[in-house]
Amino acid sequence: MKAHLGAAAGRVPARGIPNVVVRLAALVDPEFRALVPDLGYVKKPSSDKARTVLGWTPRDVDSAILAAAGSMIAKGLVRK
Repeated sequence: MKAHLGAAAGRVPARGIPNVVVRLAALVDPEFRALVPDLGYVKKPSSDKARTVLGWTPRDVDSAILAAAGSMIAKGLVRK
């Protein structure tokens, strides 16, 4: 995103938070507590049904992510 959005993507994190840090934070912060059950779980969504039933073809991942980021910036949902 930083390569395509320039300064608008200045606050995009470049790394994640280790699971152990989230678990420790969950001891004192209810917002982190809700994340603990999903730690280590890999979600595998599929668009197969939409492709076969509707004949839908998704756009490539990079353009979808950039479009979503651009939309959030345009609506003022992201601080620069």
